Amino acid sequence: MLKLVGGALIGAASVGLALNLGAELKEHLRLLYEIRQMLVDIFQEAQYSLLPMEKILRSGTVLRDERLADICARLGNLLAEKNGEGGEALWRQVFHDSRRALGLNEAEAEILENAGKAFFGKNTKENGRNLSLYLERLDYVIEHTRSGQKEKQRVLQTVSILGGFMLIILLI
Repeated sequence: MLKLVGGALIGAASVGLALNLGAELKEHLRLLYEIRQMLVDIFQEAQYSLLPMEKILRSGTVLRDERLADICARLGNLLAEKNGEGGEALWRQVFHDSRRALGLNEAEAEILENAGKAFFGKNTKENGRNLSLYLERLDYVIEHTRSGQKEKQRVLQTVSILGGFMLIILLI
């Protein structure tokens, strides 16, 4: 009887793990879309309101993801302390420090860290060209992530469930 209950618990845990891994992959893709939207929203807010970047970042009105809102608020506070000097370097440093909290890989983090060039350039035309370049790179990373997501999800779920059933067989 105990073996049967233990086997059922292991089976349920392996299915739960498979579902959790699939949800994590979907969440990561959603975060990439949020980052893309954040960059566009910040740029548009800067274009139309002509407010200093520290006020735009501290307002938090352009962000829907709480992690990104906290990071932008921290960046806005740092910019306010430094009077906007070295904004690109501060952008790079803050997002580099937040890379692990966001769960970004190397390529995604590099794009986000370098995207500060789109907000602290010499003029709005240069900023717009830089933003379009980083959005294009981010779109490529998103498409690559989306194309591999189904296969990764299928493999992770299969390995998780088969691993659970193998453990059940070993314990019986």
